[in-house]
Amino acid sequence: MVGDSAAADVGGALKLGLRTAWVTRGRPWTEPAFAPTHLAPDTASAIAHVLTSP
Repeated sequence: MVGDSAAADVGGALKLGLRTAWVTRGRPWTEPAFAPTHLAPDTASAIAHVLTSP
């Protein structure tokens, strides 16, 4: 799952057991209850990570 919303995108995907890539857009990760699998500065970087990850 690639997204930019902590609760809706990352939290929801993690509950389903999916790996996640959070598009930071310059923002720090501040959610203490969970964390994304990968942090990416922009959508292109997130997609590149997804395409090159095993």
